[in-house]
Amino acid sequence: MEPYSDWFFEQDLSSLEELATKNPKNNPISQLGWGTSDEYLKEIVDKDGAHEGYPEMSYSYDLQAGDHPRLFQRKYQKFSTTLCNFLGARNEAVHVFYPKMGYMGWHNNWNAHGYNILLSYSQNGRGFFKYRDTKSHEVIHMQDPTGWSCKVGYYGRGREPDKVYYHCAGSYEPRLTLGYLIPHLGLWESMVDDIAGN
Repeated sequence: MEPYSDWFFEQDLSSLEELATKNPKNNPISQLGWGTSDEYLKEIVDKDGAHEGYPEMSYSYDLQAGDHPRLFQRKYQKFSTTLCNFLGARNEAVHVFYPKMGYMGWHNNWNAHGYNILLSYSQNGRGFFKYRDTKSHEVIHMQDPTGWSCKVGYYGRGREPDKVYYHCAGSYEPRLTLGYLIPHLGLWESMVDDIAGN
């Protein structure tokens, strides 16, 4: 993983920053502080079935869109294919670049439900991930460590109201997040054990 992140952050990222700025979900008025706030979470939760699962606001760029320079495309595709095969993932759900002050607003992914693994890279630990506990509804803030980190979970469907997983992310420095859907519970549990060192 380090060779990819080392290479990625040695590149001129201005083209990706421009694509993040042009993201149709980027509203310059609604920024990092609002998109990851408790007030915005309430707004999304109150939409109930009207929220489709995808983030409705975001200052980020998903490399899956393919609009970036070829230099990134070749490296990204090779890395993604290798990692997807290694993980036994059904697909790569996201491969997101966050510029400085980038974010992905509260959302619940019930359009892409299933067992997942999120891998994030934050050079100085200035990124974060927040989620709403599915039972207590308490908002949990997880600060990125320096370097790569891993999170696992289950994104519930709309018909699984006790498992709908609201979450958001943001960063005060450039950040990468890769997300994968794992097709089988047993495979996902095995990965969780490996990550936990069990």
